[in-house]
Formats: sequence, C-alpha cells, structure tokens
Amino acid sequence: MAFPFDNSAYHYYNFQNMKKVYVETYGCQMNEHDSERMLSILSEKGYTPTQHPKEADVVIVNTCSVRAKAEQKAYSSLGRYTGLKKKNPGTWQDRLVVFSGCVAQQEGERLLGRFQGLNVVVGPSQVHRIDELLARARTEEAVVAVAPEQGQDRFRNPVKDVHGIKASVTIMEGCDNFCTYCTVPYLRGREVSRSARSIMDEVQALVASGVREVVLLGQNVNSYADASAGRTMTLYDLLAALNSVSGLERIRFITSHPRDITDRLMHAFTDFGKVCPHLHLPVQSGSDRILKLMARGYTTARYLDTVDKLRALVPGIALTSDFIAGFPSETDEDHRDTIQFIRHVRYDNIFSFKYSDRPLARSSASADKVPPDVIAARLGELQQVQLAITREIYGSLTGTHQQVLVEGDSKKPGRQQGRTREGRIVNFSGTVPSGTLANVLIEDFSDNALYGTHTREEN
Repeated sequence: MAFPFDNSAYHYYNFQNMKKVYVETYGCQMNEHDSERMLSILSEKGYTPTQHPKEADVVIVNTCSVRAKAEQKAYSSLGRYTGLKKKNPGTWQDRLVVFSGCVAQQEGERLLGRFQGLNVVVGPSQVHRIDELLARARTEEAVVAVAPEQGQDRFRNPVKDVHGIKASVTIMEGCDNFCTYCTVPYLRGREVSRSARSIMDEVQALVASGVREVVLLGQNVNSYADASAGRTMTLYDLLAALNSVSGLERIRFITSHPRDITDRLMHAFTDFGKVCPHLHLPVQSGSDRILKLMARGYTTARYLDTVDKLRALVPGIALTSDFIAGFPSETDEDHRDTIQFIRHVRYDNIFSFKYSDRPLARSSASADKVPPDVIAARLGELQQVQLAITREIYGSLTGTHQQVLVEGDSKKPGRQQGRTREGRIVNFSGTVPSGTLANVLIEDFSDNALYGTHTREEN
C-alpha cells in the first residue's frame, strides 16, 4: 500500500534549547509522524530544530522506500551530509548523521560501508529509541538498530509538543497483505495494533494542548484490533470512544484497504458526528487483471459496491485514492479500464505514481515491464482525467456555505486557511481564531483549493 503523500517535507519546530537537530523527511504521513516523534523525544533532551543542516549537532534523514524517486533523493541527501563531515572535520567531527525509516530498515548495516561518516541506522519500529541510539553513537563507531519491534514498546514516546489544531496519532503499524508491488510488510513488519487505552490517553492530552482534529494513522488502519483489555476492540469501537472526547471536533483515519472495509465500519460515518465524511481508499488500478497480479484481494465490482454503500449512507462523502501507472504487463486495455473507472467513481482527488521496481517486492521479478515513456504517458492521462473531475466537483461548490475548521493564516496574503469536513482546503477572507469552526461562503476555486468569505461563526 501507499500513503497519499510522496514528496519530501521538512519539519522545524521552535523549542527553546541549546543543541540543534535538523530533520529531512521523505514519504508518507507515517514517516512525517515518525519525524515528529523523534523531534519531540530530542526536544526533551535539550535539542532545538534548525532549518540549516550546517548548524546542527544531529542531522536525521528519514526515508521512504515505496517509490524509487524518494529513495534516491534520500541517498543524495545522506551523501551530502556525510560529505560535509569529510570536508569540514573541524566543525563536523562531533556531529552525528542518522539515516532512519524504511530504506534504513531495507539496507541496514550495508549503509555503513557505502557512506563513511554515517553514525546511526535506525528502522521505523526503533525510532522511539532515538535518544538512546544517539547516546551510544557518541561512544561507539556506528550504531545499527533495525531489529523488528513487535510489541507495544514501538508506540512509546508519542509526540508531546504539538503546535497547531491538527495532530496525527499512530494506532497500528505494519501490514499483512503482501501486495506484489509493496515492501511495507518486509520493512515495517506484520500488523501490530496499539492499545486503545494508550491511544485515548494521547488524544486526550493532545486536546488539552489545543488540538481539535486527529488523524488516526496505520498502514492498514481499518484492520485495527486491540484485545489487551479482554475483548477485541475494532476501529469502529475506537472511533466510538474517541467520539466522546470533549473538545475534539474532528476525526479522520488513513490508510484503508478496500478489502477490510466492513459494513459496520462504514456506519461509523453516520453513527459518530466527529468522524469526517472523507475516506482515502486506494484502489491502485481499474483493471481486474492487474488487481489480481497485484494480489489486492478484491475486484473492481467489489470496490464499486463499497463505494455505492458509502455514498448511500453519506451522500456527500469525499473519496480519494491511489493509482499506479504502468504495473508490469499493463496493456492499453488495462489502462483504458482504469480511465473509465476513475470517471465512474469521480474521486475528489487521486494520488498517482509511475510503477517502479522495489527491493523485496515480488513484482520486481517480472520480465514484462512497461516502457518508461508509455508509463509517463499513461500517468499524464490519469492525472488530466482526474483534474477535470476535481474542477467539476469544486466548481459545483461555488455559492455554497461550508463549515471550515480554521488552521491559521493562508499563504495567500490577507487570508486564512482551513479545511471542510470533507478534507477540502479553503482559503478565505476574515479574522477567525485558529481552532474555530467557521462558516465560509465559497466564491471561487482552483485545482487544489476553494476560496471564499467568512460569513458567521458556528458553535
């Protein structure tokens, strides 16, 4: 599976400490959250984040192996930062370089031979130990921590310093599906669900600090099952418990596997008022032949049945998805089926990627690869078809009033920004405190946002 974000991101927080840490993150929302966890842990040890790696006492490159492009970018950054140690021994000899995440898990100790000056290699299930690993690296030549952690300890040290009204909360990690293009089960391990009590404690602490919206994270979030309290608590049960948290306004969850969406879970959108009518449901292809080769475990008919049920329950629900263009042996007919599928479902948006071979993934052994120029053309067509649909959906919202949870100032001068319950970005004129639910009249739109004017506040 894949999360709907595949661009590099840089995270900086303003803690008042002496030592400095620089973190560069590639990949999905889970990786973003792992970076936040490491920063939170290190802030308690006296570190403050910096935007400038040359100033940092510790440089962390947090990696993703789902896409080849993100992996290569991470290697390039690692080479640059370890290279700085060689070029500036007087200023960098006491500074530590860390390579974390799925690529670190994939390559392990081999990285030490490739990158002289690398101090710590840490897999995703060990990031909660970052402070301990750095302490060891001060006295040891190099530290490698990629042993899988299957217990609850991997969820230790949640983010404690959240600046904003939204926060991510990990509720499970790993995956048991073994899709043929994916490395997640090999690198993040099999599914492990976090205890519901621990999740509730974290959410309540976040709300007390000002958070109004939480996003529940997991590689296969809808297979969440916690039996630690004597009975099995499913995602539906967890949503019911979180819905009762006073001060929490909105709940989202990501990423869902279509095979594991149950009728009961669908009813969470109607049973619990804080669960937002937005679902990211990756399909990957609109061809049954390709879905079978991917080992996705469902057909297009079954997926469309789920979509029909969701829209019957929640007529305005916003759906987003992932697509892979150019999976091995994909034909023109398979591609046409995918185009027609997108037009039929009418997603709010999609996240689409070129197929790339990944180490450990079974599809990489296929000899029937699609030429790169064909993949690029197919990806471009997917994106153009979806863009037209997004514009139609956004255009239909002009003249309507939308409830927006205000997140703060927009990048557009003189405007504020927030999201609707459906997850659509809204830039609007007005002066409304962050964390407030505001009523906004939608007046215009672009390819990725709505624009409007605040008319009145809603309680």
